[in-house]
Amino acid sequence: MDMHPKLKYGLPLAQMALALALLLSAQRWDRAMMRLYDMPGPSPAFTLLVSINAPVGLARIFWFRYVPDPWDWVTFIAAVGLFWYWAALNVQSWREARMVYMFTSNPLRIAGDLLLIAIGASLGFFFLAHELWIALRDGVQVARISSPPFTWPSWLWFGVIAGLHLAWSVVLLFFFGRDLLHCLVRRNHITTRPSTRTTIV
Repeated sequence: MDMHPKLKYGLPLAQMALALALLLSAQRWDRAMMRLYDMPGPSPAFTLLVSINAPVGLARIFWFRYVPDPWDWVTFIAAVGLFWYWAALNVQSWREARMVYMFTSNPLRIAGDLLLIAIGASLGFFFLAHELWIALRDGVQVARISSPPFTWPSWLWFGVIAGLHLAWSVVLLFFFGRDLLHCLVRRNHITTRPSTRTTIV
Protein backbone atom coordinates (compact mmCIF):
# COMPACT_ATOMS: atom_id res chain seq x y z
CA MET A 1 0.00 0.00 0.00
CA ASP A 2 1.34 3.40 -0.96
CA MET A 3 2.17 5.99 1.65
CA HIS A 4 -0.52 8.36 2.85
CA PRO A 5 -0.41 11.53 0.69
CA LYS A 6 -0.30 13.73 3.80
CA LEU A 7 3.15 12.37 4.61
CA LYS A 8 4.43 11.89 1.07
CA TYR A 9 3.50 15.36 -0.17
CA GLY A 10 2.38 17.26 2.92
CA LEU A 11 5.71 16.91 4.73
CA PRO A 12 7.82 18.39 1.88
CA LEU A 13 5.33 21.22 1.29
CA ALA A 14 5.19 22.05 5.00
CA GLN A 15 8.98 22.13 5.22
CA MET A 16 9.20 24.36 2.14
CA ALA A 17 6.65 26.77 3.66
CA LEU A 18 8.61 26.80 6.92
CA ALA A 19 11.84 27.44 5.01
CA LEU A 20 10.28 30.42 3.19
CA ALA A 21 8.93 31.87 6.44
CA LEU A 22 12.30 31.56 8.17
CA LEU A 23 14.12 33.09 5.19
CA LEU A 24 11.77 36.08 5.23
CA SER A 25 12.31 36.45 8.98
CA ALA A 26 16.07 36.23 8.46
CA GLN A 27 15.90 38.95 5.79
CA ARG A 28 14.06 41.32 8.15
CA TRP A 29 16.54 40.59 10.93
CA ASP A 30 19.49 41.24 8.62
CA ARG A 31 18.09 44.62 7.57
CA ALA A 32 17.57 45.65 11.19
CA MET A 33 21.01 44.48 12.33
CA MET A 34 22.85 46.10 9.41
CA ARG A 35 21.82 49.47 10.86
CA LEU A 36 23.76 48.64 14.03
CA TYR A 37 26.57 46.32 12.95
CA ASP A 38 28.79 46.02 9.88
CA MET A 39 28.86 42.21 10.06
CA PRO A 40 26.02 41.00 12.32
CA GLY A 41 26.47 37.34 11.40
CA PRO A 42 23.74 34.81 10.61
CA SER A 43 20.31 35.51 12.00
CA PRO A 44 18.63 33.19 14.52
CA ALA A 45 15.95 32.32 11.93
CA PHE A 46 18.54 31.30 9.35
CA THR A 47 20.52 29.33 11.93
CA LEU A 48 17.35 27.45 12.86
CA LEU A 49 16.50 26.83 9.20
CA VAL A 50 19.93 25.36 8.45
CA SER A 51 19.79 23.22 11.59
CA ILE A 52 16.36 21.76 10.72
CA ASN A 53 17.67 20.93 7.24
CA ALA A 54 21.28 20.25 8.22
CA PRO A 55 22.15 17.92 5.28
CA VAL A 56 20.74 20.48 2.81
CA GLY A 57 22.56 23.27 4.65
CA LEU A 58 25.79 21.35 4.20
CA ALA A 59 25.11 20.88 0.48
CA ARG A 60 24.40 24.62 0.12
CA ILE A 61 28.11 25.28 0.58
CA PHE A 62 28.62 24.16 -3.04
CA TRP A 63 26.29 26.70 -4.67
CA PHE A 64 25.50 29.74 -2.50
CA ARG A 65 28.63 31.66 -3.52
CA TYR A 66 27.88 31.23 -7.22
CA VAL A 67 24.24 32.27 -7.48
CA PRO A 68 22.52 35.59 -6.63
CA ASP A 69 20.36 35.83 -3.52
CA PRO A 70 16.93 35.25 -5.14
CA TRP A 71 18.15 32.10 -6.86
CA ASP A 72 19.95 30.98 -3.72
CA TRP A 73 16.58 31.12 -1.94
CA VAL A 74 14.79 29.27 -4.76
CA THR A 75 17.46 26.58 -4.92
CA PHE A 76 17.53 26.15 -1.16
CA ILE A 77 13.73 25.87 -0.83
CA ALA A 78 13.56 23.43 -3.75
CA ALA A 79 16.35 21.34 -2.20
CA VAL A 80 14.48 21.32 1.12
CA GLY A 81 11.36 20.01 -0.63
CA LEU A 82 13.26 17.26 -2.45
CA PHE A 83 15.12 16.31 0.71
CA TRP A 84 11.95 15.91 2.79
CA TYR A 85 10.22 14.02 -0.03
CA TRP A 86 13.13 11.58 0.04
CA ALA A 87 12.85 11.45 3.85
CA ALA A 88 9.15 10.56 3.51
CA LEU A 89 10.04 7.78 1.07
CA ASN A 90 12.55 6.50 3.62
CA VAL A 91 9.82 6.40 6.27
CA GLN A 92 7.67 4.33 3.92
CA SER A 93 10.55 1.99 3.03
CA TRP A 94 11.42 1.49 6.69
CA ARG A 95 7.80 0.69 7.60
CA GLU A 96 7.46 -1.85 4.81
CA ALA A 97 10.85 -3.57 4.70
CA ARG A 98 13.06 -2.14 7.47
CA MET A 99 15.33 -0.73 4.75
CA VAL A 100 16.34 2.76 3.68
CA TYR A 101 15.23 4.15 0.32
CA MET A 102 18.34 3.82 -1.79
CA PHE A 103 19.63 2.56 -5.15
CA THR A 104 18.89 -1.07 -6.00
CA SER A 105 22.30 -1.57 -7.63
CA ASN A 106 24.69 -2.76 -4.94
CA PRO A 107 27.71 -0.62 -5.99
CA LEU A 108 25.56 2.52 -6.22
CA ARG A 109 23.88 1.66 -2.93
CA ILE A 110 27.25 1.30 -1.20
CA ALA A 111 28.46 4.60 -2.70
CA GLY A 112 25.26 6.36 -1.58
CA ASP A 113 25.55 4.91 1.92
CA LEU A 114 29.17 6.04 2.19
CA LEU A 115 28.25 9.57 1.06
CA LEU A 116 25.46 9.88 3.62
CA ILE A 117 27.64 8.41 6.36
CA ALA A 118 30.26 11.04 5.53
CA ILE A 119 27.58 13.77 5.75
CA GLY A 120 26.45 12.43 9.12
CA ALA A 121 30.02 12.35 10.40
CA SER A 122 30.58 15.90 9.12
CA LEU A 123 27.51 17.16 10.98
CA GLY A 124 28.71 15.50 14.17
CA PHE A 125 32.16 16.99 13.71
CA PHE A 126 30.62 20.41 13.07
CA PHE A 127 28.91 20.22 16.45
CA LEU A 128 32.03 19.09 18.30
CA ALA A 129 34.51 21.37 16.56
CA HIS A 130 32.38 24.47 16.07
CA GLU A 131 29.22 24.77 18.15
CA LEU A 132 30.66 23.22 21.30
CA TRP A 133 33.83 25.29 20.98
CA ILE A 134 31.77 28.48 20.66
CA ALA A 135 29.70 27.48 23.68
CA LEU A 136 32.80 26.92 25.81
CA ARG A 137 34.43 30.12 24.56
CA ASP A 138 31.47 32.43 24.93
CA GLY A 139 29.58 30.78 27.75
CA VAL A 140 26.93 29.27 25.48
CA GLN A 141 26.35 32.55 23.64
CA VAL A 142 25.85 31.03 20.19
CA ALA A 143 23.18 33.32 18.75
CA ARG A 144 21.87 36.85 18.98
CA ILE A 145 18.58 36.60 20.85
CA SER A 146 17.86 40.27 21.42
CA SER A 147 15.00 40.57 18.93
CA PRO A 148 11.64 38.80 19.01
CA PRO A 149 10.55 36.08 18.62
CA PHE A 150 13.94 34.64 19.65
CA THR A 151 13.91 35.51 23.36
CA TRP A 152 14.87 32.06 24.70
CA PRO A 153 17.73 31.75 27.19
CA SER A 154 21.00 31.22 25.40
CA TRP A 155 21.53 27.75 26.85
CA LEU A 156 18.17 26.57 25.51
CA TRP A 157 18.94 28.01 22.08
CA PHE A 158 22.27 26.21 22.07
CA GLY A 159 20.53 22.97 23.04
CA VAL A 160 18.04 23.27 20.18
CA ILE A 161 20.67 24.00 17.51
CA ALA A 162 23.17 21.44 18.80
CA GLY A 163 20.42 18.86 19.27
CA LEU A 164 19.26 19.19 15.67
CA HIS A 165 22.77 18.74 14.30
CA LEU A 166 23.46 15.77 16.54
CA ALA A 167 20.09 14.22 15.70
CA TRP A 168 20.83 14.36 11.97
CA SER A 169 24.30 12.97 12.57
CA VAL A 170 22.97 10.01 14.58
CA VAL A 171 20.14 9.31 12.09
CA LEU A 172 22.43 9.27 9.05
CA LEU A 173 25.18 7.28 10.74
CA PHE A 174 22.81 4.68 12.19
CA PHE A 175 20.44 4.00 9.29
CA PHE A 176 22.92 4.24 6.42
CA GLY A 177 25.71 2.61 8.40
CA ARG A 178 23.31 -0.27 9.03
CA ASP A 179 22.40 -0.41 5.34
CA LEU A 180 26.08 -0.35 4.33
CA LEU A 181 26.82 -3.23 6.69
CA HIS A 182 23.96 -5.26 5.24
CA CYS A 183 25.13 -4.54 1.70
CA LEU A 184 28.68 -5.65 2.48
CA VAL A 185 27.53 -8.80 4.29
CA ARG A 186 25.18 -9.69 1.43
CA ARG A 187 27.88 -9.03 -1.14
CA ASN A 188 30.39 -11.12 0.78
CA HIS A 189 27.84 -13.93 1.12
CA ILE A 190 27.20 -13.94 -2.62
CA THR A 191 30.88 -13.94 -3.58
CA THR A 192 31.86 -16.69 -1.10
CA ARG A 193 28.83 -18.96 -1.57
CA PRO A 194 29.86 -22.22 -3.27
CA SER A 195 28.36 -22.94 -6.64
CA THR A 196 25.42 -25.36 -6.66
CA ARG A 197 25.72 -26.22 -10.34
CA THR A 198 26.55 -29.83 -11.17
CA THR A 199 29.02 -30.66 -13.87
CA ILE A 200 28.14 -33.49 -16.21
CA VAL A 201 31.20 -35.55 -17.21
